[in-house]
Amino acid sequence: MSTSENQIHEESLWFGAADRPLFGRLASPLMGTSLGGVLLAPPIGREARLARRCLRSLAILLAMDGYVTLRFDHFATGNSSGTFEDDGFDRAWFEGVNQATELLRSLGLSSVSAVGMRMGATIIGAAAAEYHLELASAVMWDPCESGRTYLRESSALGGFGREIEAPESSVPVKMMEYVYSDEAATRMSAVNLFAPTPGPLAQRVLMVVRDDRVISSKFRTRWSEQVEWETTSEQGPLLETELPSSVQPAAAIARIREWLTVPESPATPFQVVLGAPDTVVVKAPNAYPVRERFVQLGPHRLFGVVSEPVGDVRGPLIVMVSGINEDHVGPSRLWVELSRRWAGVGLRCARFDLRELGESPWLPGQPNPPAFDKTRPDDIRDAVNALSPTDPSDSVLIGLCSGAQLALGAALEFKSRGVCIINPQVGTGLLRTADRLDKSDRSSIRSFVQRCENLLKRHRWVGQMVRQVLRLVLPTATSPKVRKTLASNETEMLLLASPGDFSPFPWMPIIGTIDARRLMSSERFRVEVISEMDHDFLSDVGRDRVVDILERHVREKFSGAPSD
Repeated sequence: MSTSENQIHEESLWFGAADRPLFGRLASPLMGTSLGGVLLAPPIGREARLARRCLRSLAILLAMDGYVTLRFDHFATGNSSGTFEDDGFDRAWFEGVNQATELLRSLGLSSVSAVGMRMGATIIGAAAAEYHLELASAVMWDPCESGRTYLRESSALGGFGREIEAPESSVPVKMMEYVYSDEAATRMSAVNLFAPTPGPLAQRVLMVVRDDRVISSKFRTRWSEQVEWETTSEQGPLLETELPSSVQPAAAIARIREWLTVPESPATPFQVVLGAPDTVVVKAPNAYPVRERFVQLGPHRLFGVVSEPVGDVRGPLIVMVSGINEDHVGPSRLWVELSRRWAGVGLRCARFDLRELGESPWLPGQPNPPAFDKTRPDDIRDAVNALSPTDPSDSVLIGLCSGAQLALGAALEFKSRGVCIINPQVGTGLLRTADRLDKSDRSSIRSFVQRCENLLKRHRWVGQMVRQVLRLVLPTATSPKVRKTLASNETEMLLLASPGDFSPFPWMPIIGTIDARRLMSSERFRVEVISEMDHDFLSDVGRDRVVDILERHVREKFSGAPSD
């Protein structure tokens, strides 16, 4: 997939051990010669999603400068194989860094450098204690001193910038997107940047640290020799927010790019020889082996991953639909893990990025698409038609929040076999009306709608207040008319909602009764209100309940396989 037709080429690949394949994205100059290779190791958890765009920007810019760059997902993260319940996932992290450097050298690149952000930097440093990486240059970008530091900061910032109230529950609730078991946390905590390495990490090392955090004296002492130190104020706006509001660290990207390209290196030929386009990512007992492959969907070449059984496919196509806060990995890696579980019982599943998001085509410096991007329904339509061109109705669409509304709209259009929506947005009737008014023949009406949209983009609190009011007076995503249409289409619908999404004012019995009546379960319309769930999908107890209900529903209704 070419991002800039005349300069570079981007492509996805699998690499590493056959039983632990890793997902990578290679960006290379089209001229056939290179100044060297650069490995980019991302953060883990929710920070990986927020950092994807800036690391991809840096990778593309370096490829334009003549370098071959490799971004990859660590074992048990993103699209790579494994989970945090696997033994030795921390060792697999170190092994992955070594495998990535070996891959770059196998292309004919004698000089290899590395950039790591947050835990990505920590993993690179820890890998250097196990392997002779022989890096030319290394950039440690806002490194975590240890996995313990990362876990502590993640816990403190789990709900940063959001008004979060833990839902009612009879068991303790953790309000975090990624929750690790005690054993996984212990293993992660042991990964650190204090262990001595057989030699220097690299010939040159740039340490970029935050100007609003204190660096321990122990850490400064460990990295005091032959290291250049710089500060940045851009990490907070990048990582301590949600995706639509995340601000790209333009100054840091420019500085790191400049620093990496200062040494003059001779251009040498390289050759990209990719392996198989698919690989087996899961082999579980009493289940089909699961194979995954990369796809480009529709005229805009949306990036996607298809998970399918090694064997006969049964049942409809399952499509995961992302919202404005997500990429194809899904919240808490949900789309990856559900795709692989359902493929293990014979279903074909797909997850993909919307236009100009995630790994779908875009150029560095291009702004994020607006929250009210009207091209998203077109993307869903293109993706389903590309994945199931002969019968797009033989599909089940699954979405969360804004993705739920997109999934529902597509299911209505295709007359899909099923749709599963989690915490759908409310007040969607107004958005559809605004869309029609935006196409009005009268310029004054179009101008008014545009001013309203700009107001909502600039002041998020206004949108939140408006939505609370709209819940009472406007049709929801599951209005009687929608339910009637779904029933006539014989579409199976599952609605999972938090108490706050089921009724905007649950403490007012009259309003709660009205909401209950308009959302009653029927033969093809199942409603579940999850008391432990919150709208932001952060409650670990609520999230586990949703996954359990959703997985059982899809298995029983569409795969013919018994639920566990």
